[in-house]
Amino acid sequence: MGASGTDLLAVDLLDHDLFADHEPWEAFDLLQREAPVYFHPEPGGRGFWALTKYDDVQAVLRDTKTFSSEVGGAATIDDLPEDVLAARRNFLEYDPPKHGRYRRLISTSFTPGAVGRYEEWLRGLVSLLLDRVLPQNEFDLVHELAAPIPIRVLAHVLGLPEEILPKLIELGDRLLVDTEPEFVGELAFEREREEDRYKPFGSPWAEELCAIGRQFYADRQACPREDVLTLIACAEIEGHPLSESDLDNMFALLIVAGNETTRQAISLGTLALAHNSDQYQRLRADRSLIASAVEELLRYSSPVWFFRRTAMQPVKVRDVDIAAGDKVVVWFAAANRDPEHYPDPHRLDVARNPTDQLTFGRGGPHHCLGAHLARMEVRVYLEELVSRVAQIELAGEPVRLRSNFTNGLKRLPVRVAVG
Repeated sequence: MGASGTDLLAVDLLDHDLFADHEPWEAFDLLQREAPVYFHPEPGGRGFWALTKYDDVQAVLRDTKTFSSEVGGAATIDDLPEDVLAARRNFLEYDPPKHGRYRRLISTSFTPGAVGRYEEWLRGLVSLLLDRVLPQNEFDLVHELAAPIPIRVLAHVLGLPEEILPKLIELGDRLLVDTEPEFVGELAFEREREEDRYKPFGSPWAEELCAIGRQFYADRQACPREDVLTLIACAEIEGHPLSESDLDNMFALLIVAGNETTRQAISLGTLALAHNSDQYQRLRADRSLIASAVEELLRYSSPVWFFRRTAMQPVKVRDVDIAAGDKVVVWFAAANRDPEHYPDPHRLDVARNPTDQLTFGRGGPHHCLGAHLARMEVRVYLEELVSRVAQIELAGEPVRLRSNFTNGLKRLPVRVAVG
């Protein structure tokens, strides 16, 4: 391949520092042009296939018989022993039909009709947060808006008290973004410790988070309520109550997935609007574009970089042979910026309305359970923001997370003009 071959050798999607510095679209653009099905080397490991094109990523997500979430896990590229995977496995990492049995325990709480019941309450929350922060004119949007909204919504749905939310944010960050030194210190640069391997997410802080969950489960088993925690605490699969590890893993997943991803959608989406003031003004001038803008911001922000699958049988992707047992990593964020699917993909266009964006894993049984809730949160946030803020701009440099899994910001200093 000449020069392009040399460039490919320089691509290192395992380098967390690459993602801490910026969103490395140049690496994904190169892969899409030169090697859309690319065998990525893995120091100390056996390597993996990196898929970056929209059609390929969607095909993998849909074909659960060929590409397993359960074998090898879904959220880690590392190879882990089966007993470790079994101890840490949440329902996101089960294949059908088992995945469906776990999902159905709580899925009725996340339908459009079910989440719509929270809209009035959510609008009041967003309005209250804006009332508090807008008079400051300059503030950290992550801390003041993007973080409080999803964790409070999640707590409302699950049935958690307000006073515990700061601790849940802290622990959730440590579990999900364990490569960020600001969250986990020097452990960010080390491999998982042996004593943590069997804990949810392989985290030293999992026990503290799960202990909180166990207290609430015990309360709901004794005194059931109309909330999601009660559904989980009292659930049965094939006539048997969930095991303690099932309960722990489900609680940990709900806290990190229900909080971090929507937080980053709001953070990165607002950053995109600050960088594209014409699109923000377009929204202010035509509020009918907000539904489209939600989809475009979800496509553009892509809070999760990748998920992993394992090939269960030999398969060809774009005439490339993938062997049974190979790791196949689908890069959602890259697929959301595939120029063959989304013309001029790096341009923010609030009228684009990409309802087929892959941020929620569209098209497969693992489609994000909280997608309707997340869409509503982003929509209500935008509706309230554009009605009260005439202009939004950066007041300093955004500070990114050091992670090749979570695409997001730790801080976003903004300056607003109210009007």
